[in-house]
Amino acid sequence: MSGPPDPAEFDEASIPLLELRHRMKNLIAVVQAVANQTLRSGRSIDEARRALDGRLAAMGQAVDMLLGSGWTAGSLRALIERALVHDHARVRIDGPDVTLGADAVMALTLVFHELESNAVKYGALADGNGRVEVAWTLDDDRLSLTWSEHDGPPCVDPSRQGFGSRMIAKLLGGRFRGNVETEYCPDGLRWRLSAPLTALGG
Repeated sequence: MSGPPDPAEFDEASIPLLELRHRMKNLIAVVQAVANQTLRSGRSIDEARRALDGRLAAMGQAVDMLLGSGWTAGSLRALIERALVHDHARVRIDGPDVTLGADAVMALTLVFHELESNAVKYGALADGNGRVEVAWTLDDDRLSLTWSEHDGPPCVDPSRQGFGSRMIAKLLGGRFRGNVETEYCPDGLRWRLSAPLTALGG
């Protein structure tokens, strides 16, 4: 049996293919994790299928963005605009131009999909009165991002941590060294992320 190929045998043209293989393996691992956690959520089969379809569609949007950049980077503003598919007239987005690495694009796309899904089901986008503000700033190369809901139904702390909360904590609190805070205010959900831009690949 022959051994592993000698790295010296690969020319410059083969490097993008090797990188693509690495990225695809990472993507498959994320898909598997999302699918497994969705199916373990205790929902009915139909609910789990709808939730999984939405999450995979969100990941597809991230893939489209990354393919446009050679799978290297993506704009935070463009990411948010793509991820939020419901009633943009009720969502205000404000912040400077920020470029994120590929892994952060995928993670934050999933995060914003979960935040919007919850807002549509239970929060500020559940009726015709609420609104959402998404704002971020940069200070000493640290990104501070806030999702805030206003004028929606009364907001209460859930009795158990759902998939979205677990995913957000795992994706952003670990690899990206982010601090995540969630407040269930009477006026609406407040979610904040603070993370070094270097960890987010910017």
